[in-house]
Amino acid sequence: MKNEQNHHINLLTDFGFKRFFGTEPYKNNLLHFLNTFIGPYIGTITDITYRPTEQLGFLPTEKRVVLDVLCTTQNDDQVIVEMQKTSQEFLKNRIVAYSSRLISNSLKVGDRKYNFPPVISVLLADFSIPELANREEFMQRVTLKDEMNNIFSDRMSFVLIDLSKFAAQMQFDQLLDDRERWCYSIHNMNRMGEGEIPKRFGIFHKLYEDCRLTKLSTMEKQEYEKSVLEYEDVKDAMDYHHRLGIEEGFQKGLEEGMEKGREEGKEEGRAEGRAEGRAEGREALLVAARKFLELGVSISDIAKATGLSEEQVRELKV
Repeated sequence: MKNEQNHHINLLTDFGFKRFFGTEPYKNNLLHFLNTFIGPYIGTITDITYRPTEQLGFLPTEKRVVLDVLCTTQNDDQVIVEMQKTSQEFLKNRIVAYSSRLISNSLKVGDRKYNFPPVISVLLADFSIPELANREEFMQRVTLKDEMNNIFSDRMSFVLIDLSKFAAQMQFDQLLDDRERWCYSIHNMNRMGEGEIPKRFGIFHKLYEDCRLTKLSTMEKQEYEKSVLEYEDVKDAMDYHHRLGIEEGFQKGLEEGMEKGREEGKEEGRAEGRAEGRAEGREALLVAARKFLELGVSISDIAKATGLSEEQVRELKV
């Protein structure tokens, strides 16, 4: 059962994520996480070294890049781990640019073989990833291959993880493997009730205990509360724009239909305009509802936002 009042740190916030995955005292969390998600592809990671997250370009005109977590494995693989709270139009371009920056910064003067270490980018998304929206999979791995599925280069790869598929109503002890346990823990830590992760789950139980708000100092609590407000502001802004888009689409449909009726100057034209306006307004609602489904918004919340019935929203998933 989930807490009515939060007693654990929200790992989706900058404070929570960077503290428990980007600092030396909690290095075992990141080590276990990376072995779970990328270990099967690159081999077991026995150690990691944290690196500065700010990446500068060669020229003053190049954009500064600040990563959430950056580390190097014992085999010199460079690993970026990013928490993304909202969907962005150029999200894929951004993670490619981040990887490219690391590659360019790794090049040594006089190295004509371009013998730079591999870069692996792991993106945790607190929203529905479009490519996975209508599939059971919650992880997408991307590598550089040709049309015959042969490796073109093993120096750049990407792992996208959709956290939105892990609802808080799931039972932790019913999750299938460590991949699901990591996703569930990161997505729902601040909602967890007492004893929700038993001791037998090892590192997940330890993370659960370490995330108790009572373990923060007064200064850390202030920093965390600020991070929570920033996180909620981002989410509220996204929700507002979604609602605004629905309202604007509905109103535009009505206005265009009524205008058509007025221009024709006939009652049948006005009736037709009103009917078309309602039809266009409804179509705008359906488009918005489909987009919400892609983003992982619950059916009940979509129904409240659009005025559609829950059954109508479910039919859109088919």
